[in-house]
Amino acid sequence: MKVAFGKIILTPKDYIGRNLAGYVPVVKCDGILDDIYARGVIFESSHQTENLLIISLDFLKFSMKLSNYIKDKIYNLYKIPQNQILLHATHTHKSLDLGNEYGLAGNALKFIKNLLFGQYFSDNKYKIWVSNQIVILVGYLLKQIKKGEPCKISWKKETIQENIIINRRHPEIESKSQLGIISFRGLSDDKLIGIIINFGTHPTTLNNTVSKLSADYPGRVCARVEQETNDEVSAAFFTAHAGDLNPITTCGDDFKTLTEDMSPIYDQMGTYKHTKKIGYFLGDKALEIAKAIPSEDYHTDFDFTAYNQFFEIPFEDYKKYWTSNSLKSRILHIIKKYFLFRLPIFMASQNPPNFTSFNFRYHGHKIFTKTQIQYFILRAFSNSNNKEKSLSITAIPGELFEEIGKKILKNSLTGAENSFIFQNSNDWVGYLFPLKEYILVGGYEPAASFSPLTGAYVQNNFMKLVHKIKNSKQ
Repeated sequence: MKVAFGKIILTPKDYIGRNLAGYVPVVKCDGILDDIYARGVIFESSHQTENLLIISLDFLKFSMKLSNYIKDKIYNLYKIPQNQILLHATHTHKSLDLGNEYGLAGNALKFIKNLLFGQYFSDNKYKIWVSNQIVILVGYLLKQIKKGEPCKISWKKETIQENIIINRRHPEIESKSQLGIISFRGLSDDKLIGIIINFGTHPTTLNNTVSKLSADYPGRVCARVEQETNDEVSAAFFTAHAGDLNPITTCGDDFKTLTEDMSPIYDQMGTYKHTKKIGYFLGDKALEIAKAIPSEDYHTDFDFTAYNQFFEIPFEDYKKYWTSNSLKSRILHIIKKYFLFRLPIFMASQNPPNFTSFNFRYHGHKIFTKTQIQYFILRAFSNSNNKEKSLSITAIPGELFEEIGKKILKNSLTGAENSFIFQNSNDWVGYLFPLKEYILVGGYEPAASFSPLTGAYVQNNFMKLVHKIKNSKQ
């Protein structure tokens, strides 16, 4: 087998004055802490003719329409099938806007205007430039893998016991994320080539007032690996399920007190010092894990199967139960259904935009969005012995709450320890929360999501996909 890593800069020359995506009020960029990148990894089996391509982008999110546009460009030039390409947003809150919700800087009223009209004044030129940069990156990766030396693959997950994350809605859980790595070594010299790194917490180490561009801690993770190895080891970061998980910067880790008053979690005032602290810690840990994997746990070849589950999510309220949160949630739902979502659809029919935020379908009084789940199964083996092991990557189109993420890992065909979740991949349909969270807790997350049902539909469609794969193998 072969693998190639690469990166390309996505920081535009005119970043000053552009809006930073991630917080309201929306702030304008007035400087730079670190550059934003696309980081790609391409896999080549010794006996499969097609490649698997995964790319991580230092953006908050992007729509399925933009994702499909990029995949089509890659296919047209390099003939890599679209269903074998995974595009991921690390979800940094200090990058530029690839959605349409941050086109105008300012307060909540400006943000509502962005929701209504943002797709008509968003910077499509920048999106197309980003797409072209990604195409250039893929060309580089293909050249590198053609001349590259054979390698071997292994992987491992380790729970981070240090208190660096917190469940912002349920601090009493005392959440712990696993740091997952997929490691590659040279076949002839056993030298570490590159690491795919997977960890779940929001890239929000920088507080909402920071007005400088940054990839947040995922960028510092990759930079740390490269710096500590004199650029001999490449790294690519993919955010795991982290919809309700935040980094701990200034709120502390007194989980009992924070359960009683969660405002210090939401009002954290993290700085670049915290960004580097968490990023460097995870980068060092990833290198430590990779270096500790025994040589006999590596496999010299692999094959893969790509599965894609396309489905629609209806914009419907969840009315099964009544609580004190329900009235507020239902009023918000009505506003979105009859104003926020209908007006853009009507306007799009008059003058279609290039990249809408949601992949809308409008049928009478009903509104739907179409999205997808990708599921890759890699079977690793060695020709010299009978050892065989499989890993899976699940690409999810939104921000998975911890509870649903754990259920997906538990039901993965390769087992939780051999399964990786890349959230915010190929699309963004919102926060993916259990229905009980909508009824019992509420909060701003339902407001940001396409529908209260998004989490349930994503979870159910993953289960359907797993069931379909099982049946096809019987």
